[in-house]
Amino acid sequence: MQEMHVACPCCKNKRLFDADPEETVGIIKIKCPMCKSVIAVSFRNQKVRTERIAAR
Repeated sequence: MQEMHVACPCCKNKRLFDADPEETVGIIKIKCPMCKSVIAVSFRNQKVRTERIAAR
């Protein structure tokens, strides 16, 4: 099991949460506790992609 750190694409928060891309599939939405932006995190083909979908 190889966990990787998921970072916010908008601010310097380098660790929103940890995820295992080999076992996780789908899209989740999370609010960054530092900049308050809503981030969509997608897991597909063992890769993680982050994208800001809403600002404060």
